[in-house]
Formats: sequence, C-alpha cells, structure tokens
Amino acid sequence: MNNYIGTLLDLSYEEPLKILDIGCGVAATSRYLAKKYPNCHFTGISLGTEEIKLAQKRQKEQQLENVIFFSRNYTNTRFKNNFFDNAFAIESIVYAVNKKDVVTEISRVLKPGGKFVIIDAFLKTNPPWNPFLNNIYDLDLQKRAVPTFITLQEIISILESEGFSGITIHDLYKIIKAYYFFGGLLYGFTHFLSSYIKRLSNQKEIKFNNDSNQRMIGATLIELLLGITKKLGYYSITAKKI
Repeated sequence: MNNYIGTLLDLSYEEPLKILDIGCGVAATSRYLAKKYPNCHFTGISLGTEEIKLAQKRQKEQQLENVIFFSRNYTNTRFKNNFFDNAFAIESIVYAVNKKDVVTEISRVLKPGGKFVIIDAFLKTNPPWNPFLNNIYDLDLQKRAVPTFITLQEIISILESEGFSGITIHDLYKIIKAYYFFGGLLYGFTHFLSSYIKRLSNQKEIKFNNDSNQRMIGATLIELLLGITKKLGYYSITAKKI
C-alpha cells in the first residue's frame, strides 16, 4: 500500500516534492516514503497528540530528517496557500464531521497542478436499506467512531466543487477483503488460544489484543459484511488541483 501511494503521488528519487500527510496517525506511510525518497519532504498532521509523539519517536529512531509532524486540525492546517506539491489522506477523511471542509483546506494549501490522493471507504448507495443492514451500518459508525460515511459520488462532487479535476478512481475492496477476513480469523484464534492457556495455567487471561484492537477488528468485520452486500466500498481516488 505504501508503494502504491508513492506511485499515485508521482514521487521521484530526484524531484524534491513537498508532501502533506492528512490525519497521519503514527505516520507509518510518511516514514516509509521518507526513507525511500530522501529528496522529498513529508509533513504529517493529526489531532492525536499521543500518535504524533509516537511518530516523532519513531522518526528519531529511524534517523529521518525529511519528515516532520504537527498536532493540527486538517480543516485548519495553518500552512500557507499553495505550499505543498501533493497531499494524501489514508482512512482519515471518513472521520471528518464535514468532509467538504477538509477538501477546501487541502485545495488551499496545494499548488496548482498538485495531486490529492484519498484512500478510504465510501458508500455505494445511501441508506436506508433493509432493517438488518441499517443496524449493521449504525453499529459500524459506532465501532469506528465515524460521524457518517458519504457516497463515492458525493466525494467526487466535493472535489470538483473545490477546484479539482482529472479524478481517477480504483476499487481496492477486492484486495483488502481477504485481509479483513483473515485478520478476523487470526483475532478469533488468538483470543481462543489465550483463553485456553488461561484455563490450563489457572492464571489471569493473556491479552493478545487490547480494547482498541478488538473494536477495530469488530469494525473491519462489519465493513466486510457491508462490502459483501455491495453497500460500502474501499477506493483510491486521485485528483489534480486546477
């Protein structure tokens, strides 16, 4: 996935591009790409202060000088107009209350001709569906702490209204659904194994996954179900600022 993002961003070993990572978390992708493309400079922003601290710690351990991190809101980045060559957002726009505000801000800080790459989940059709799928959808929002999903057509319309063109879309769901499925099996196996060890040793249960990981596994399995029913998709979207 990291190499795929690098390709979508047109990263080069020679050209010194400035790249913005929107909602970077612990910035695994930016750190990977910073190491691979030493002439490019990466800036990661996230509201998660603990995540930023961990990203900075990993940066020092990897001795990366071409990446920097800030605790900032991606609807108000405080960067100058036309500052970055390209930008990307991996599974972060979905957490924005107002997705249009994010796209507006990224359009402001990107140079004309700059690429904006989005990798995220979008609805194929709008609710309401049948009662069972509506309940699954509501549970997914709750598990992922997502305000709401928007449709693929809605994000395209937002991009176009904010000055982006040349929009290309790739459906990645076929690639990731196996990851979700086998990840769920792995979680189930480790949980069973920990319980079995507990019974054998008569000790406290060994926790292979913390509560956060359990919620994430639950959410991804729910999204797998929505994907199988063709209600929710996972896409890469590339757009160029006019």
